[in-house]
Amino acid sequence: MLNDPLHDTSGLRGARARAGRAAAANARGRDPQRIVPPLLYLPVRLLPDGSRIAERLRTTDERVALLAFTALDRLVGSCGPSQAWAVVEVVALDALQAEQPFDLVAFDPDIPIELLGGGRLS
Repeated sequence: MLNDPLHDTSGLRGARARAGRAAAANARGRDPQRIVPPLLYLPVRLLPDGSRIAERLRTTDERVALLAFTALDRLVGSCGPSQAWAVVEVVALDALQAEQPFDLVAFDPDIPIELLGGGRLS
């Protein structure tokens, strides 16, 4: 389950510098010209106890991808208007990975329609 990474907005001062370093570390093999903002929108799944977990998908080569969007309209356009989401600082991705392991961050991914239902990831 996610704790502080989805709720903690402290430490925003200096986040731009930290975000650049974290984005570079988390985006190995990605387009070096991609600009990653200091805050990301993550699609989340609501659990029966009221907690939330970040949505992850398995890639065709069996790696686990954390879904991350650089703008809310991109998340809604890809996942649907009913998708639950959370805002997370890029610098919190390491803490998130400790709670929910992932191999890579998929920025602004196109979600296959067969994975959607009811206006959200199903």
